[in-house]
Amino acid sequence: MRSLKRYIPDGMQDILFNECDIKNNIENQLRNIFINNGFKQIISPTLEFYDVFNGKNVFIEQEQMYKLFDSSGRILALRPDMTTPIARIVSTKLKNMTYPLKLYYISNIFRVNQSLQGKLSEITQAGVEIIGCNNINADVEAIIIAINTFLSLNVKDFKIEIGESNLFKTIAKDLDLNEEDFDKLKKLIENKNFSILNEFLDSRKKDIKDEHIKLLKKLPELFGGCEVLDKVKELTSNYKVLESLENIKKVYKVLKSIGLDKYLSIDLGMVQNIDYYTGIIFRGYGSGLGKEILTGGRYDNLIGKFGFNTPATGFAININNLMEILRENYTSKNLDFLIHCEERFCIEGYNLCMKIRKSNRICEFSLSCNKEEALKYAKFKHIKYFIYINNKENIEIINVYNNEKFYSKIENFNWEALE
Repeated sequence: MRSLKRYIPDGMQDILFNECDIKNNIENQLRNIFINNGFKQIISPTLEFYDVFNGKNVFIEQEQMYKLFDSSGRILALRPDMTTPIARIVSTKLKNMTYPLKLYYISNIFRVNQSLQGKLSEITQAGVEIIGCNNINADVEAIIIAINTFLSLNVKDFKIEIGESNLFKTIAKDLDLNEEDFDKLKKLIENKNFSILNEFLDSRKKDIKDEHIKLLKKLPELFGGCEVLDKVKELTSNYKVLESLENIKKVYKVLKSIGLDKYLSIDLGMVQNIDYYTGIIFRGYGSGLGKEILTGGRYDNLIGKFGFNTPATGFAININNLMEILRENYTSKNLDFLIHCEERFCIEGYNLCMKIRKSNRICEFSLSCNKEEALKYAKFKHIKYFIYINNKENIEIINVYNNEKFYSKIENFNWEALE
């Protein structure tokens, strides 16, 4: 068997310096945005007991989890999402707090993906959870924060799509379909595969009411502005369905009143993870990327799984997908100075280096063997100013970008004047 020590597992990646700079920049901005909106950070362990993610009201299939055993033989799982561990923490450690709770996280999650899918198995998520509020104000607040986050990050031409999980759930209660057919139906609607959806529904006419067939065929087409809600009213009189439409309408109306409707669209064919969500659901897309970068919604039953019934809503941002959109917006910050000294003048070099660093400028001390190697290193790292010390009094400064040289006495060197 060949050694794999030079390789990494499928779905994993090494993130090198430039990508790290972009990722850290995005994470720092997200952290500031969340804090400025009144959220407090929470961190859960990377390893949880498998039972945390097993059972009802979870949307991660067990085949998607990385599982292992602890020393006592108990099954553990690398956390496949962050909301479920937060639900555990709220129920076991925070139930006596003053509500609503506003929590945020920036953490890695782990999901097994088929190798041919080309998806990452380790993803960094950033998200917020609003816990303990069961009215539309929390749903509106979550969507406003999502929109303002994209605006602050300068995500171009983004859209937040809004749906309602109970709309499809109401219809689903009357469907006499086995689990396999039900999952197929959800995927066809979610993927807007019109022709195959029509064939599928026509072949199940004996199992599904005519009214439901007409509505299910239309669901993938029902996206756009508020006008799509009126189209549903023409297809059904089911009061539960109409209640779901009214829920969307209320949220949309508030967001429109504060001028955010240009970032919104309604998608009534959004049926992903409907067993997990219990009301308003939404997801965000950016221009030029076919993958969603944000998913969220109301999940009023999840925390109750851990023994404390309280409503909640929130969203998660896929930072890896977000990086694909924002990569062009970021450039790594280059070092300002590189100081290279002849060996007997290292004390002068260290002293100058520490003074420059204290002024919040980026300064590196050269470890190269000679001036030529040090200058080559400065060019490679795009360091703007190369400082050469070969005596106790004077220094040579080279602008690496244009090769301009000038000289100064060490004690008179005004590095703060250099841009």
